[in-house]
Amino acid sequence: MRSFLTTLVFLLPPSRLKNRFLNLLGHSVHRTAQLGICLVRHVDRFEIAEGALIGHFNFFQQVALVKLEYGAQIMMSNSILGYAGFHESEIDPSSLRTLRMGKFSHVMSNHYLDCGGGIELSENSWITGIRSTVLTHAFDPVAGGIKLAPVLLETGSVVATSCTILPGTVVGAGALLAAGSATWTGQALAAESMHGGVPARRLAPIAMSDKAYEHGRYIPDKSS
Repeated sequence: MRSFLTTLVFLLPPSRLKNRFLNLLGHSVHRTAQLGICLVRHVDRFEIAEGALIGHFNFFQQVALVKLEYGAQIMMSNSILGYAGFHESEIDPSSLRTLRMGKFSHVMSNHYLDCGGGIELSENSWITGIRSTVLTHAFDPVAGGIKLAPVLLETGSVVATSCTILPGTVVGAGALLAAGSATWTGQALAAESMHGGVPARRLAPIAMSDKAYEHGRYIPDKSS
């Protein structure tokens, strides 16, 4: 019943009343958070902090935890799924079927996030553009079956449009994965470096301006 009621509440337009309903259902949603009209099925818990945003027409299914810290944003029409997290795994069970987004992190629009093994975006990290795919599960050709591994975007890292990220990838702090690139399973992208290609390789050092992270940032309303 709780799952069904959560689905119904997420079909309401954004409002503080909507946030209160979700809190009554056992979620944790700050009164200033903005939650758009989304299709939510079988999500155990939302933890949405001050100034966080979930835009319209996102699809969440079979996720254990969706956690957005201060000012984090998920824009429109993303698919955020946790199906694969029901497989046996050697990784920390608390990571399975989770999406954790740090302060001011962003997921833009029309991306596919497979959260089975867990996805974490650290502070100021971005998945930009459209049509990137983040996978945390893959077929194991040696042992057979499904292998799960979490994906981590470290502080200030950026994934550009139409990228493919395979399980176990770590995008280093301040790194940029160029448009149309793909990582391999378990790849670690060097910090403060541009990577590109299929498979991705280090192309050059990069130092992104602080202004690159300020677009659309949440600013508290002092009058409320």
